[in-house]
Amino acid sequence: MTRYANVPLSFNWTFWYKDKCAKDDDWRMNFQKLFEVSTVTEFIEAYNKTKLPSRLPLGASYYFFKNGIQPMWEEEPNKGAGAWVIVVTNRISNDLNLIWSDMLFTLITSGFKELSCYLCGITCNVRDKQTQKVTIWTVKTTLENYEHIIKIGKILQTLKQNVYEIKSIKYKLHNRLSNDFDYVL
Repeated sequence: MTRYANVPLSFNWTFWYKDKCAKDDDWRMNFQKLFEVSTVTEFIEAYNKTKLPSRLPLGASYYFFKNGIQPMWEEEPNKGAGAWVIVVTNRISNDLNLIWSDMLFTLITSGFKELSCYLCGITCNVRDKQTQKVTIWTVKTTLENYEHIIKIGKILQTLKQNVYEIKSIKYKLHNRLSNDFDYVL
């Protein structure tokens, strides 16, 4: 077994899983806390124990959030906040897995640098064979942090331009009932 450096992460994180639920079910009951990680070793061990997104059943989702933040937009600090939504083309077996993994490693290595404090977590949604999403959840958009949230989107845009086949990158407030987006790159 390979030994990894037991280096502390900048933030403590929690891996969550949510299976598809029937329309009448309380979706909150479908969340399962998988792992809490605070070191590189714990993260690598947890990552190796989880399936790749392409192997999840349709309707399932992964969540990776800072400890203490529930992966629900109705709960603080997500209430009134939003997320960058990366819609992946239907190449589920490749780009979705890679984007999910890249975003996880970017978060734990502080790849967003000073912008990390504006992030709550990320999700990976396997909705159907045509709709695959990775979303990067941010804190509330205010006049003071709007520019920082846009910078996060511009970093994500480089993925679209340089690496993956991404259909779109858009920002959406969590509480929007419509499918309109608030900012499109």
